[in-house]
Amino acid sequence: MDINLIKYFVSVAQTLNFSEAARQNFVSQSTVSRGIQEIEKELGASLFSRNKRSVMLTPEGKALLPYAMEIIENLNSATFTIDKLQRGIDGKITIGYDETGGPYIADYIKVFVKKYPDITVDIKKIEMSEEILALDNNDCDIVFMLRDMMPDSPDIEHIEVYNDSMSLICQRGMLKGNEIEFDKLHNQGVVLLSEGENPILYMEILDLFRTYNIIPRIVNRFDSVKSVILAVSAGIGVSLLPTSICTSLENGKFDIHKINGIDTTLSYIMAWNRTMRNPGTNLFLQETRKIIK
Repeated sequence: MDINLIKYFVSVAQTLNFSEAARQNFVSQSTVSRGIQEIEKELGASLFSRNKRSVMLTPEGKALLPYAMEIIENLNSATFTIDKLQRGIDGKITIGYDETGGPYIADYIKVFVKKYPDITVDIKKIEMSEEILALDNNDCDIVFMLRDMMPDSPDIEHIEVYNDSMSLICQRGMLKGNEIEFDKLHNQGVVLLSEGENPILYMEILDLFRTYNIIPRIVNRFDSVKSVILAVSAGIGVSLLPTSICTSLENGKFDIHKINGIDTTLSYIMAWNRTMRNPGTNLFLQETRKIIK
């Protein structure tokens, strides 16, 4: 049954006037009359009793009305929802990150959620080695990652969103001073985030040791930042991690020291697939660019 015919029926039932129903639907009165006749023929029942002075619903018409109104209401709701999806003001966006992403990501999400509360934001932790794969497979709409992990791919675009640095962390009171000379790490036991979890950070740290001709005494490697923090807090060894993560996970059981005289800058980017179809992604990009500017 044509949805327009249902609309004509509801309009006539509510106004009991064919001329007014035609005006409401922007059609001629004859179009409404033919529409009602089609419905009556399809249902095999008269919906209105008509004479020169009045129009009245028949029992069959009264029985049909609530169902017809529900159909129109559901259609309007569906149309409204689809329109919001197409304009990106409803739906879902999935954001991927790895453990070294840092709390700065929350700042971008906070602004976005405030402006677009109807868009569900799914936050997914992914392995660094799988970040680009997550974009290629559309598992994530956006991924925050280290810039050095960005591949040379024509399908992946990115913008730089945050600069961090590495800090030395050690058990509370183990080393003195806010700043530490890197060469003081001779003979210190070191715990690291594993190469499999974050190959770029792992290589950055080893390069620092090579720069100072230090062969690190690596006590253990862990697959999570929290495990590294726990090991440091327990005195198993010292470690190097992004400063923002150290600050956000500070538990009173380890100290954070700036590494003096060395550039340990870590640049983070927000990446997305050029072929993405989720309109919410464009909105997230717009808000992020505003923050960066």
